Amino acid sequence: MQNLKKFLDYFSNHGQAALPSIIKTHLNQRESFEELAELMLSWAEKHLGENWTKILVDGYIYMLMDINRSQAEYERRGNYLNKSYGDVYDSVYNNAKFMDLYHWGVFVCTFAWEHHVKVYNLYRDTFLPSLKKDGCLLDLGCGSGVWSFLTTHFLPQWTSQGVDISKKSVELSSTMAKSSGLESRVKFEVCDAISFKGTKKYNAAISCFLMEHLEGPQRLLKNMASNLEDKGYAFITAALTAAEVDHISEFRRESEIVYMAEKEGFRVVSMYSSAPSSHPDSQRFLPRALGLVLQKRKNDIW
Repeated sequence: MQNLKKFLDYFSNHGQAALPSIIKTHLNQRESFEELAELMLSWAEKHLGENWTKILVDGYIYMLMDINRSQAEYERRGNYLNKSYGDVYDSVYNNAKFMDLYHWGVFVCTFAWEHHVKVYNLYRDTFLPSLKKDGCLLDLGCGSGVWSFLTTHFLPQWTSQGVDISKKSVELSSTMAKSSGLESRVKFEVCDAISFKGTKKYNAAISCFLMEHLEGPQRLLKNMASNLEDKGYAFITAALTAAEVDHISEFRRESEIVYMAEKEGFRVVSMYSSAPSSHPDSQRFLPRALGLVLQKRKNDIW
């Protein structure tokens, strides 16, 4: 637990205001938190070098401040500020400084937020045991590549193909794969997740927190189904009423995601909707992380 201790020690000196929620996650989800954090921090340390703690904490604090501003604006307006990819391209995806900070902020919140750790539990305890001994995973909107890394870590006979529209994200995830010794089993390429076509059918698929970034989120599920073998499993996550500067598709009901998945040929195997326990009751919107384990149907029923 050496890397986790270094991270928490640095955080206690440079991010005191945000530390209590991370400590609470650690106390409430100790086994999962330590398992996930130690893996991810090890990858980050190998990739970032001696300043890895500063880079992670700076990114997390930056992202947290931006999210708090966005959620407050969402409460005031009643809808997301941006509606299209074009609305956020220059300020977000084409802004190297923003992307670098946000990249590491999102990386940290995977284990720092308790409601995200609970979604991770669904991935580990339900999705992974559903998979065959070996196979190839398709990771659509791979971002930092963490879900490809996790899957190939827990399932050593698996390989993963990651796809992301962001050249910066693909560069970072590819470099991390190399520094972590996973480059022979995990590949990343720049491509649009809603139009990518593999040369074969994949045995399983993942797409985490991408749907809310898309103008037509149902197209993601449609493309995932077209790339997946019959009865292949998928793990999907989505943010509901959770405003961020680059969230453009607003979901208010869990059933909206379920309906889209079923329409595109999936059945729901398991799902879990998780929200921050400390979110004020006075707020109109409850930010949630929804996790779904899906299976591609071979006919109209299953």
